[in-house]
Amino acid sequence: MATHTIACRADNFVRWHLGRPFYAVWIVEADTAEMRAHISALRRHLGDWLLPDYRRQPHITLAVCGFPQAHATDTHSYTQADFQRDIACLQNASPGLLKLNTGLADSFTTAAYLGLKGDIDTLHAMRTALRATETQPYVPHITAGFYRQRLAMTDVQQQLGALALPEIPLEITEITLAVYASAEIAGHLLPVCRYSLEDGSLQVLQSRYLPWRMPGGV
Repeated sequence: MATHTIACRADNFVRWHLGRPFYAVWIVEADTAEMRAHISALRRHLGDWLLPDYRRQPHITLAVCGFPQAHATDTHSYTQADFQRDIACLQNASPGLLKLNTGLADSFTTAAYLGLKGDIDTLHAMRTALRATETQPYVPHITAGFYRQRLAMTDVQQQLGALALPEIPLEITEITLAVYASAEIAGHLLPVCRYSLEDGSLQVLQSRYLPWRMPGGV
């Protein structure tokens, strides 16, 4: 188990994105007034321990996809074929309504977060459908921010343990393919389309962030 947090930095990681402007992720949107208030309270509680200017909306990451590209150039590419495969796999595994609740504040080595409980097994099943390949164990969560300094994990856990936040229920009927600007470590998520877990329909919102055409997109 890690004994200290890892100091992150707000940087443009050019050697990672190689000029590719956006990175795509499948998420559950959780951007409500109540959730924003919880995240703000958690950020205030940790104060200068976190990097400033965290602008990413509250969300649950289901699976990372890659850089949207017309043609794959490396293992970090996300193509139209990958997207179509994701939709087909989701249609075979859509679970319908999911119910979650926020839990206790907790911490990774890089970030503080709100934990989640409820239909966690269903989130795992959707990740499997989306062929998520991360090697670390999946911990569903809502990130509050990245650490700006190296801190003793015992101090972090003690600080987080002193924060009591009421639970927030979440009823989830759709998941979202979103992108963020790859030059920003904590910039806004930009929804591209939403997939209904109840009837398998796809609502296209901002297809201009993808290098392929989607019917009904703008």
